[in-house]
Amino acid sequence: MRKKSSVSKIIAAILCGVIILGVVYLGVELAVELSDNKATVEVTLEEMQTVIDRDFATLPATIAYGTKELYSNMSVKVKEVDYGIEKDIILLCDYKTLDVASVLTKEKLNQIMSEVYGYYLVNGRVNSLGIQIEFEEKVIDIIKTASVVEGETEIKVYQLDDGSFKTYFSDETLNTVFGGLISVQRNLSAINNIEYNGETVDIKNLNTLRTGIHNIIAFVNYDSAKPNTSGWLLSWISDFTDEFRRNFIDDDMWMYIWKGLITTLELTGCALLFGIVLGLLIAAIRVTHDKTGSLGILNGFCKIYLSVIRGTPVMVQLLIIYFVILAPLDVNKFLAAVVCFGINSGAYVAEIIRGGIESVDGGQTEAGRSLGLGYAQTMLYIVIPQAFKTVLPSLANEFITLLKETSVAFYIGVADLTQAGIRIRSITYSNFMPLIAIALVYLVLVLILTKLVGLLEKKLKKSER
Repeated sequence: MRKKSSVSKIIAAILCGVIILGVVYLGVELAVELSDNKATVEVTLEEMQTVIDRDFATLPATIAYGTKELYSNMSVKVKEVDYGIEKDIILLCDYKTLDVASVLTKEKLNQIMSEVYGYYLVNGRVNSLGIQIEFEEKVIDIIKTASVVEGETEIKVYQLDDGSFKTYFSDETLNTVFGGLISVQRNLSAINNIEYNGETVDIKNLNTLRTGIHNIIAFVNYDSAKPNTSGWLLSWISDFTDEFRRNFIDDDMWMYIWKGLITTLELTGCALLFGIVLGLLIAAIRVTHDKTGSLGILNGFCKIYLSVIRGTPVMVQLLIIYFVILAPLDVNKFLAAVVCFGINSGAYVAEIIRGGIESVDGGQTEAGRSLGLGYAQTMLYIVIPQAFKTVLPSLANEFITLLKETSVAFYIGVADLTQAGIRIRSITYSNFMPLIAIALVYLVLVLILTKLVGLLEKKLKKSER
């Protein structure tokens, strides 16, 4: 035991040393980069005005026709110059543009998409180019009605290794000087359902509709890559910060994660309650059959249920229940998911409870019967309370398993945590940040629940003493 303890301490000390050395190295690297990463020349307002005028003039070659309408109605004037820590020059600019976001609202976009859908059906499922040609002038006429808006914004210009300068067209920059057009595009990407002829239509998979409108108002191929003028550490920190802001801060997209988390917890809780009730019923039938020999037919059905549910993947069960069994009943997606996960969890809960009941010494049943209690009373007042204490940690672990299994609910359109990450990904076209975020949320939830289960087990062990 002492040898094992000494080895563990040595390993822990080595790991701590490696972590400390790593932190020190990163600190020194960051200090060096910060001290050697400023623009090396002084610039004038006129020079910077020339640079951003030149770079803004390249945009019409890479933007859609409707966006060119915006370009012809915007202006940017440099009024202050500051210097950053990434060989970047920060320009405080006055801008004037059309407030597109105020006329292409979510409601207006839904109306346009409804008209596009009608045109799509009437004209034999026309392609995106046909939609663009038909609706181009209509969308531009809407853009022309936007009021002029003025304000201040910061624009970054980077000094490249050859001494030249390049403007950084971030999403934030373009969204500001083009009157909120990036936000409009994100709202358009988020439209999954529209109202058409008094009915709700799912257009989630009809990318032709969105592409047709995107080709009118989109920034098609503008270069949003930030010039790499920093060392690897500053570049990583800057890229990580930009990605985090773009995926979670802009347009309050963190709300997708929050709403998805609430839905996941509600789905897990409802399914667990359903599973416990169903599991208790199945376990009672099987135990009664084993002890008394009665309920043979019901016991047979229970065995078939357990074999089928435990022998097939939960995702296949979900698809069958929603698209086959409940489809004629037009059942709500959330309710269908609760039914599926409840039925799935019930099979495992039943076996957990049955194992707990059978672990109670047979003498307890005999003692109850000798006191004049019937079979049901003996089970209810003597056997089940003891069994419940035994199986409680296993039931808590089933809750953790169920929480993770609900991540497949997005396959039928339930707006759970996984669906939230996928929705953010579809808007920002970023894979790493949204998917890692939902993985971390699941991990934190599981760690919290695991800790609570551990405390519960310790408490039960103390009570046994």
